Amino acid sequence: MEGSFWRSLTQPAHRPAARSAESTKSISSARMRGKALDGEDLLRNLVETIAAKIFNGTYAPGQKLRQESLAEEYEVSRTPVREALRQLEIKGLVVQKKRHGATVVAPTTKDIGANYWLRGELEGMATELAVQWISDADLQRLQAVHAECADAVRALRDTVHAAGGLPCPQAAEPMRNWVAKNQEFHALIYGASGNASLERIIRELHLDYTRNILNMTVLGMYESRMHKNIAHHGAIVQAMLARDSAAARHAMRTHVQESGAFVVDWLQRRPALPPARPAR
Repeated sequence: MEGSFWRSLTQPAHRPAARSAESTKSISSARMRGKALDGEDLLRNLVETIAAKIFNGTYAPGQKLRQESLAEEYEVSRTPVREALRQLEIKGLVVQKKRHGATVVAPTTKDIGANYWLRGELEGMATELAVQWISDADLQRLQAVHAECADAVRALRDTVHAAGGLPCPQAAEPMRNWVAKNQEFHALIYGASGNASLERIIRELHLDYTRNILNMTVLGMYESRMHKNIAHHGAIVQAMLARDSAAARHAMRTHVQESGAFVVDWLQRRPALPPARPAR
């Protein structure tokens, strides 16, 4: 049956909040290479890593995040942890109260749907502007990335079909490749808009929600849904090649907002995570 593998991968495996190599990878990788992260990079990686674990359910709604435990988990001092929690509170992912610390507040499906709606409007606007400003070289690169996205989907399909439609570790690499190429596709377009303020807002929306949600929902996509995503990209590329700004804006807005509708539906159907492990 179409999509049986994709559905089987939507069963989330609960991972305890105890420190692991995976949970600290984005922060510790530089240290492993013998390089120290500067303060700004450390803080950004810390915010992104904690946010990702809120989205994937490792840090569950209602769970308390204690500064001392996070500092130990990520092998940092409490100073960057304190600032990371402040930024996460601004993003609406935690709430902090005096003498009670930080508590996880996961975004609702309504929040996520609103984020995708806004992204659709803003990326549509950016695409309309990019039609005017994008160079021929960047258009060629956009076509190449679109082809690489399609190749990644085919590689993923072939990998899971070879495994008889069952979960297999070999699927991890083509999944990561598709996510990376999808992000590059969008970044090429809004980066060519010529509007730094608009680009910054879209990047922040990607960091806050989309990247984490995409990493989760790519596992739950039906094969037909991934091919529809590629078809959407093709329509955007064709409109941009034709220098049709109105068509390009419409294609991008439709793509992002339909993707948002899929994400919301997937999250609503996803089985609930097991109860979170109590915070230390």
